[in-house]
Amino acid sequence: MQAFSFKKLLAAGICSLSVAVYGFSQTIEMPAMPDMPEMPTTSVSGSFYRPSFPSKMVNKKISQKEDKSKSETVLSDGTSTNDVLTSLLGNSSTLTATDISSLYDSGLFTNVSSLDSVSSLSSYTTSSTTNLLLQQVLNSLNELKIEQKKATPAERTVLENTKADSETFKQREPSILRFKINGYDVTDSLTKVFFSEPEADGTFLLTADRKYYANQKAMTETFYMLFKTVSSKGSTVSYKVQPTVVQDQKNDNSYVYKLMSVKDLTAEKTGNLVVIHYNGENLTADMLMDIDKR
Repeated sequence: MQAFSFKKLLAAGICSLSVAVYGFSQTIEMPAMPDMPEMPTTSVSGSFYRPSFPSKMVNKKISQKEDKSKSETVLSDGTSTNDVLTSLLGNSSTLTATDISSLYDSGLFTNVSSLDSVSSLSSYTTSSTTNLLLQQVLNSLNELKIEQKKATPAERTVLENTKADSETFKQREPSILRFKINGYDVTDSLTKVFFSEPEADGTFLLTADRKYYANQKAMTETFYMLFKTVSSKGSTVSYKVQPTVVQDQKNDNSYVYKLMSVKDLTAEKTGNLVVIHYNGENLTADMLMDIDKR
């Protein structure tokens, strides 16, 4: 589907955009006076705030004072995805498939490369850089979620109208056709599934929310799977799959948790169908998806 932008809506007279306030920094030094102590240096500083909304989608700048006491999440090859997610989501609600689907339907992003923090996909070729790419994608989506919550009433109206249009004129219906781990059918426990639009090379993000029961207790988890294209020939594409999962309560015995811990997942696509066949020492997985690329 085509993403709707605030810029286009501005042209239609639906909303007005705010103007960023640029901070400044200036230092005034007084010269030392004879037989007198030095005058202290006086400085006035400010900050420039760059909004999280993708510049491709929204032509908007927001003036906001940054809280410098809050540390930013630092992404590096040596940082595990789970550590980043813990830091990223520790002070806010989990970034769910429902959240990501809402961002997509509201026109705030379409595919992986439409996110500001993602550079050229061709630069992510190794396992460590694919892990880094997933971190950056989730970080950007979480920032979008925060900005979406801060939207003004007028902006919310625009987002809701865009979302309503996307539902009315939906062009894709990707789905998980089969998902079994150790013979257990996972699809019945999925409450929301989201596929991003595929990149030109076939790369895409799959996210799903899941509710299941363990020890007679309801539990939830959200898993993310980045399918990064490593080679292609005609309609056949080979993927490196970078997975991770967030749980409301840690449960190492969850079948999904176990699969998301696998480091060497791969997938193959023929036509619209993408398949994962994994056979480990104590874990097997069979997953079939229709990405419905039109």
